[in-house]
This record gives sequence, structure tokens and C-alpha cells, in this order.
Amino acid sequence: MRAESARIGLALGSGSARGWSHIGVLRALHDHGITPTIVTGSSTGSLVAAAYASEQLDALEAWARDLGKIDVWRLVDPNFRGGGFMRGNRLMRAVGEHLEDQPIESLTHKFGAVAVDLYSGREVWIQSGSMLDAVRASSGLPGLFTPTLHGGRWLIDGGVINPVPVSLCRALGADYVIAVNLNRPLANEAEHRPVAEQSTAEKNDEPGVIDVMHMTIGIMQKQIDQGRMLSDPPDLLMTPYLDDFQLMDFHRAAEAIDVGYATVEKSASDLPGES
Repeated sequence: MRAESARIGLALGSGSARGWSHIGVLRALHDHGITPTIVTGSSTGSLVAAAYASEQLDALEAWARDLGKIDVWRLVDPNFRGGGFMRGNRLMRAVGEHLEDQPIESLTHKFGAVAVDLYSGREVWIQSGSMLDAVRASSGLPGLFTPTLHGGRWLIDGGVINPVPVSLCRALGADYVIAVNLNRPLANEAEHRPVAEQSTAEKNDEPGVIDVMHMTIGIMQKQIDQGRMLSDPPDLLMTPYLDDFQLMDFHRAAEAIDVGYATVEKSASDLPGES
């Protein structure tokens, strides 16, 4: 398919700190002359998608690359009333200091974020209103961030139901969808990281609460991914190898961005207009 004749959509998957790799994906696509006109995202994917759709990717990348480990932990605002370890207010204030909030309807590119209604379990597509409110609603990782009251509903992370929102991309009018899945399929884990290569300490040490949460949600999302990719496959699927990234490794943006860029380069011959 000729890139110039298709409405190219980009579905950016959930994955916490791994989501910074989406920046590298967008940079590499740009270098190959590919400009997605429709972007969707779940969780961190929604943040990168919003920055791109509002032409503020440079600002987001600069902030992400500048984050140190101490900076990340300063963004943690503990919550002692249940619903999640963090309220997420400090994080969103920091995002708001670097990205100008805009109405989704006025963005340069079509944008949509995926969230989940906590009580009904229904998938929610946010396609209007405040861009940053949509990002926060899409990023309520269960157990870590408190749910968000949005449009009269308590919403949680879109990755719970739709980790890589290909369906929303197509609904917004994409003819050709490139999907970036940050949760490597379970069947591929062993070939990339054999159990024999794990350290004794890693296998025997009791995992912490955040580790358990991260791995449990990761397992769940991988299972969901496999089913959704079969029922609504993208035209091109990319899966950056970021298995050593932990939930809160937001200070490793430079590494993640490089991995995202390299992932596109490995798939360059499959890009629309490249064959």
C-alpha cells in the first residue's frame, strides 16, 4: 500500500515505563517519511499519542530524557484511602507543565484514548474534551493509580481490556494500522530469556508488592493481546524488546526510545510504501 494514499493509524500499547519507546517509534517512522494521521493509545501509549497528535512530541521527549530516578519518585503522591497506591496528581501536574492541554477535537491529528469503566467493565473510547484528562483516565493502572472520575464514570487503565487499541484506530478512519505492542507474547518469553539465565537471587528473592502487581498485570495483558490481535489484527505489528524494564523505570527514557527506534528499523522493509 502506498503510504501517501492511505490514512495511516498508529496504535500505541500500554506498558508503563516501556511506553517511552513509542517516542522512538514515531521518530523512526518520520525518518522513513511516514506520518500517521490517526493515533490511539492505552495508558502510557495514550500520553505519547496525545503529545504527537498535539505536535508536542519534542517537549515530551525532552522532559522524559531529563527524568532521573529521584525525579520519578518525587512524582509519587501516596494515597492512604484505598483505590490505589498513588493519586497521580503530581504526575499529571508535571505532564501539564510540559504539555499544553488542548481539546481533543482541535488536535492536529485524530486522537483517541482507551479506558475501562470500573463498575461495568466496559471499554470506553475517549475522543473529545480535555486531552490530558483523557490521558489520566486511560492511565489508572489498577492498584497503583486511583481510578479517575471522567464523564460521570470511574475509569481505570485501558490496558485492562484493550492494551493495543487497533479497533479504535480503525474506528477513527485508519486504512492501514501500525500497532506497537509492549507486552511480548508469552510463547516468546523463553526464547528471549531462558530460566537458566536468571540469577539465583532473582529466582529466590521474594518479589515486592509493585513487582507482583507489574508482573500480574503483564501476564493478563499478554493473554488479552493474543486474543485481540487474532480478532482485530493490525496491518503491521511491532514488539520492542523491553523485558528488563520495570514498572517505574521512567528514568530510562533514552534506552526505551532507542529500542523503539531500532524496532522500526528492523521492520523497515515491511513499512507501507517501502516494499
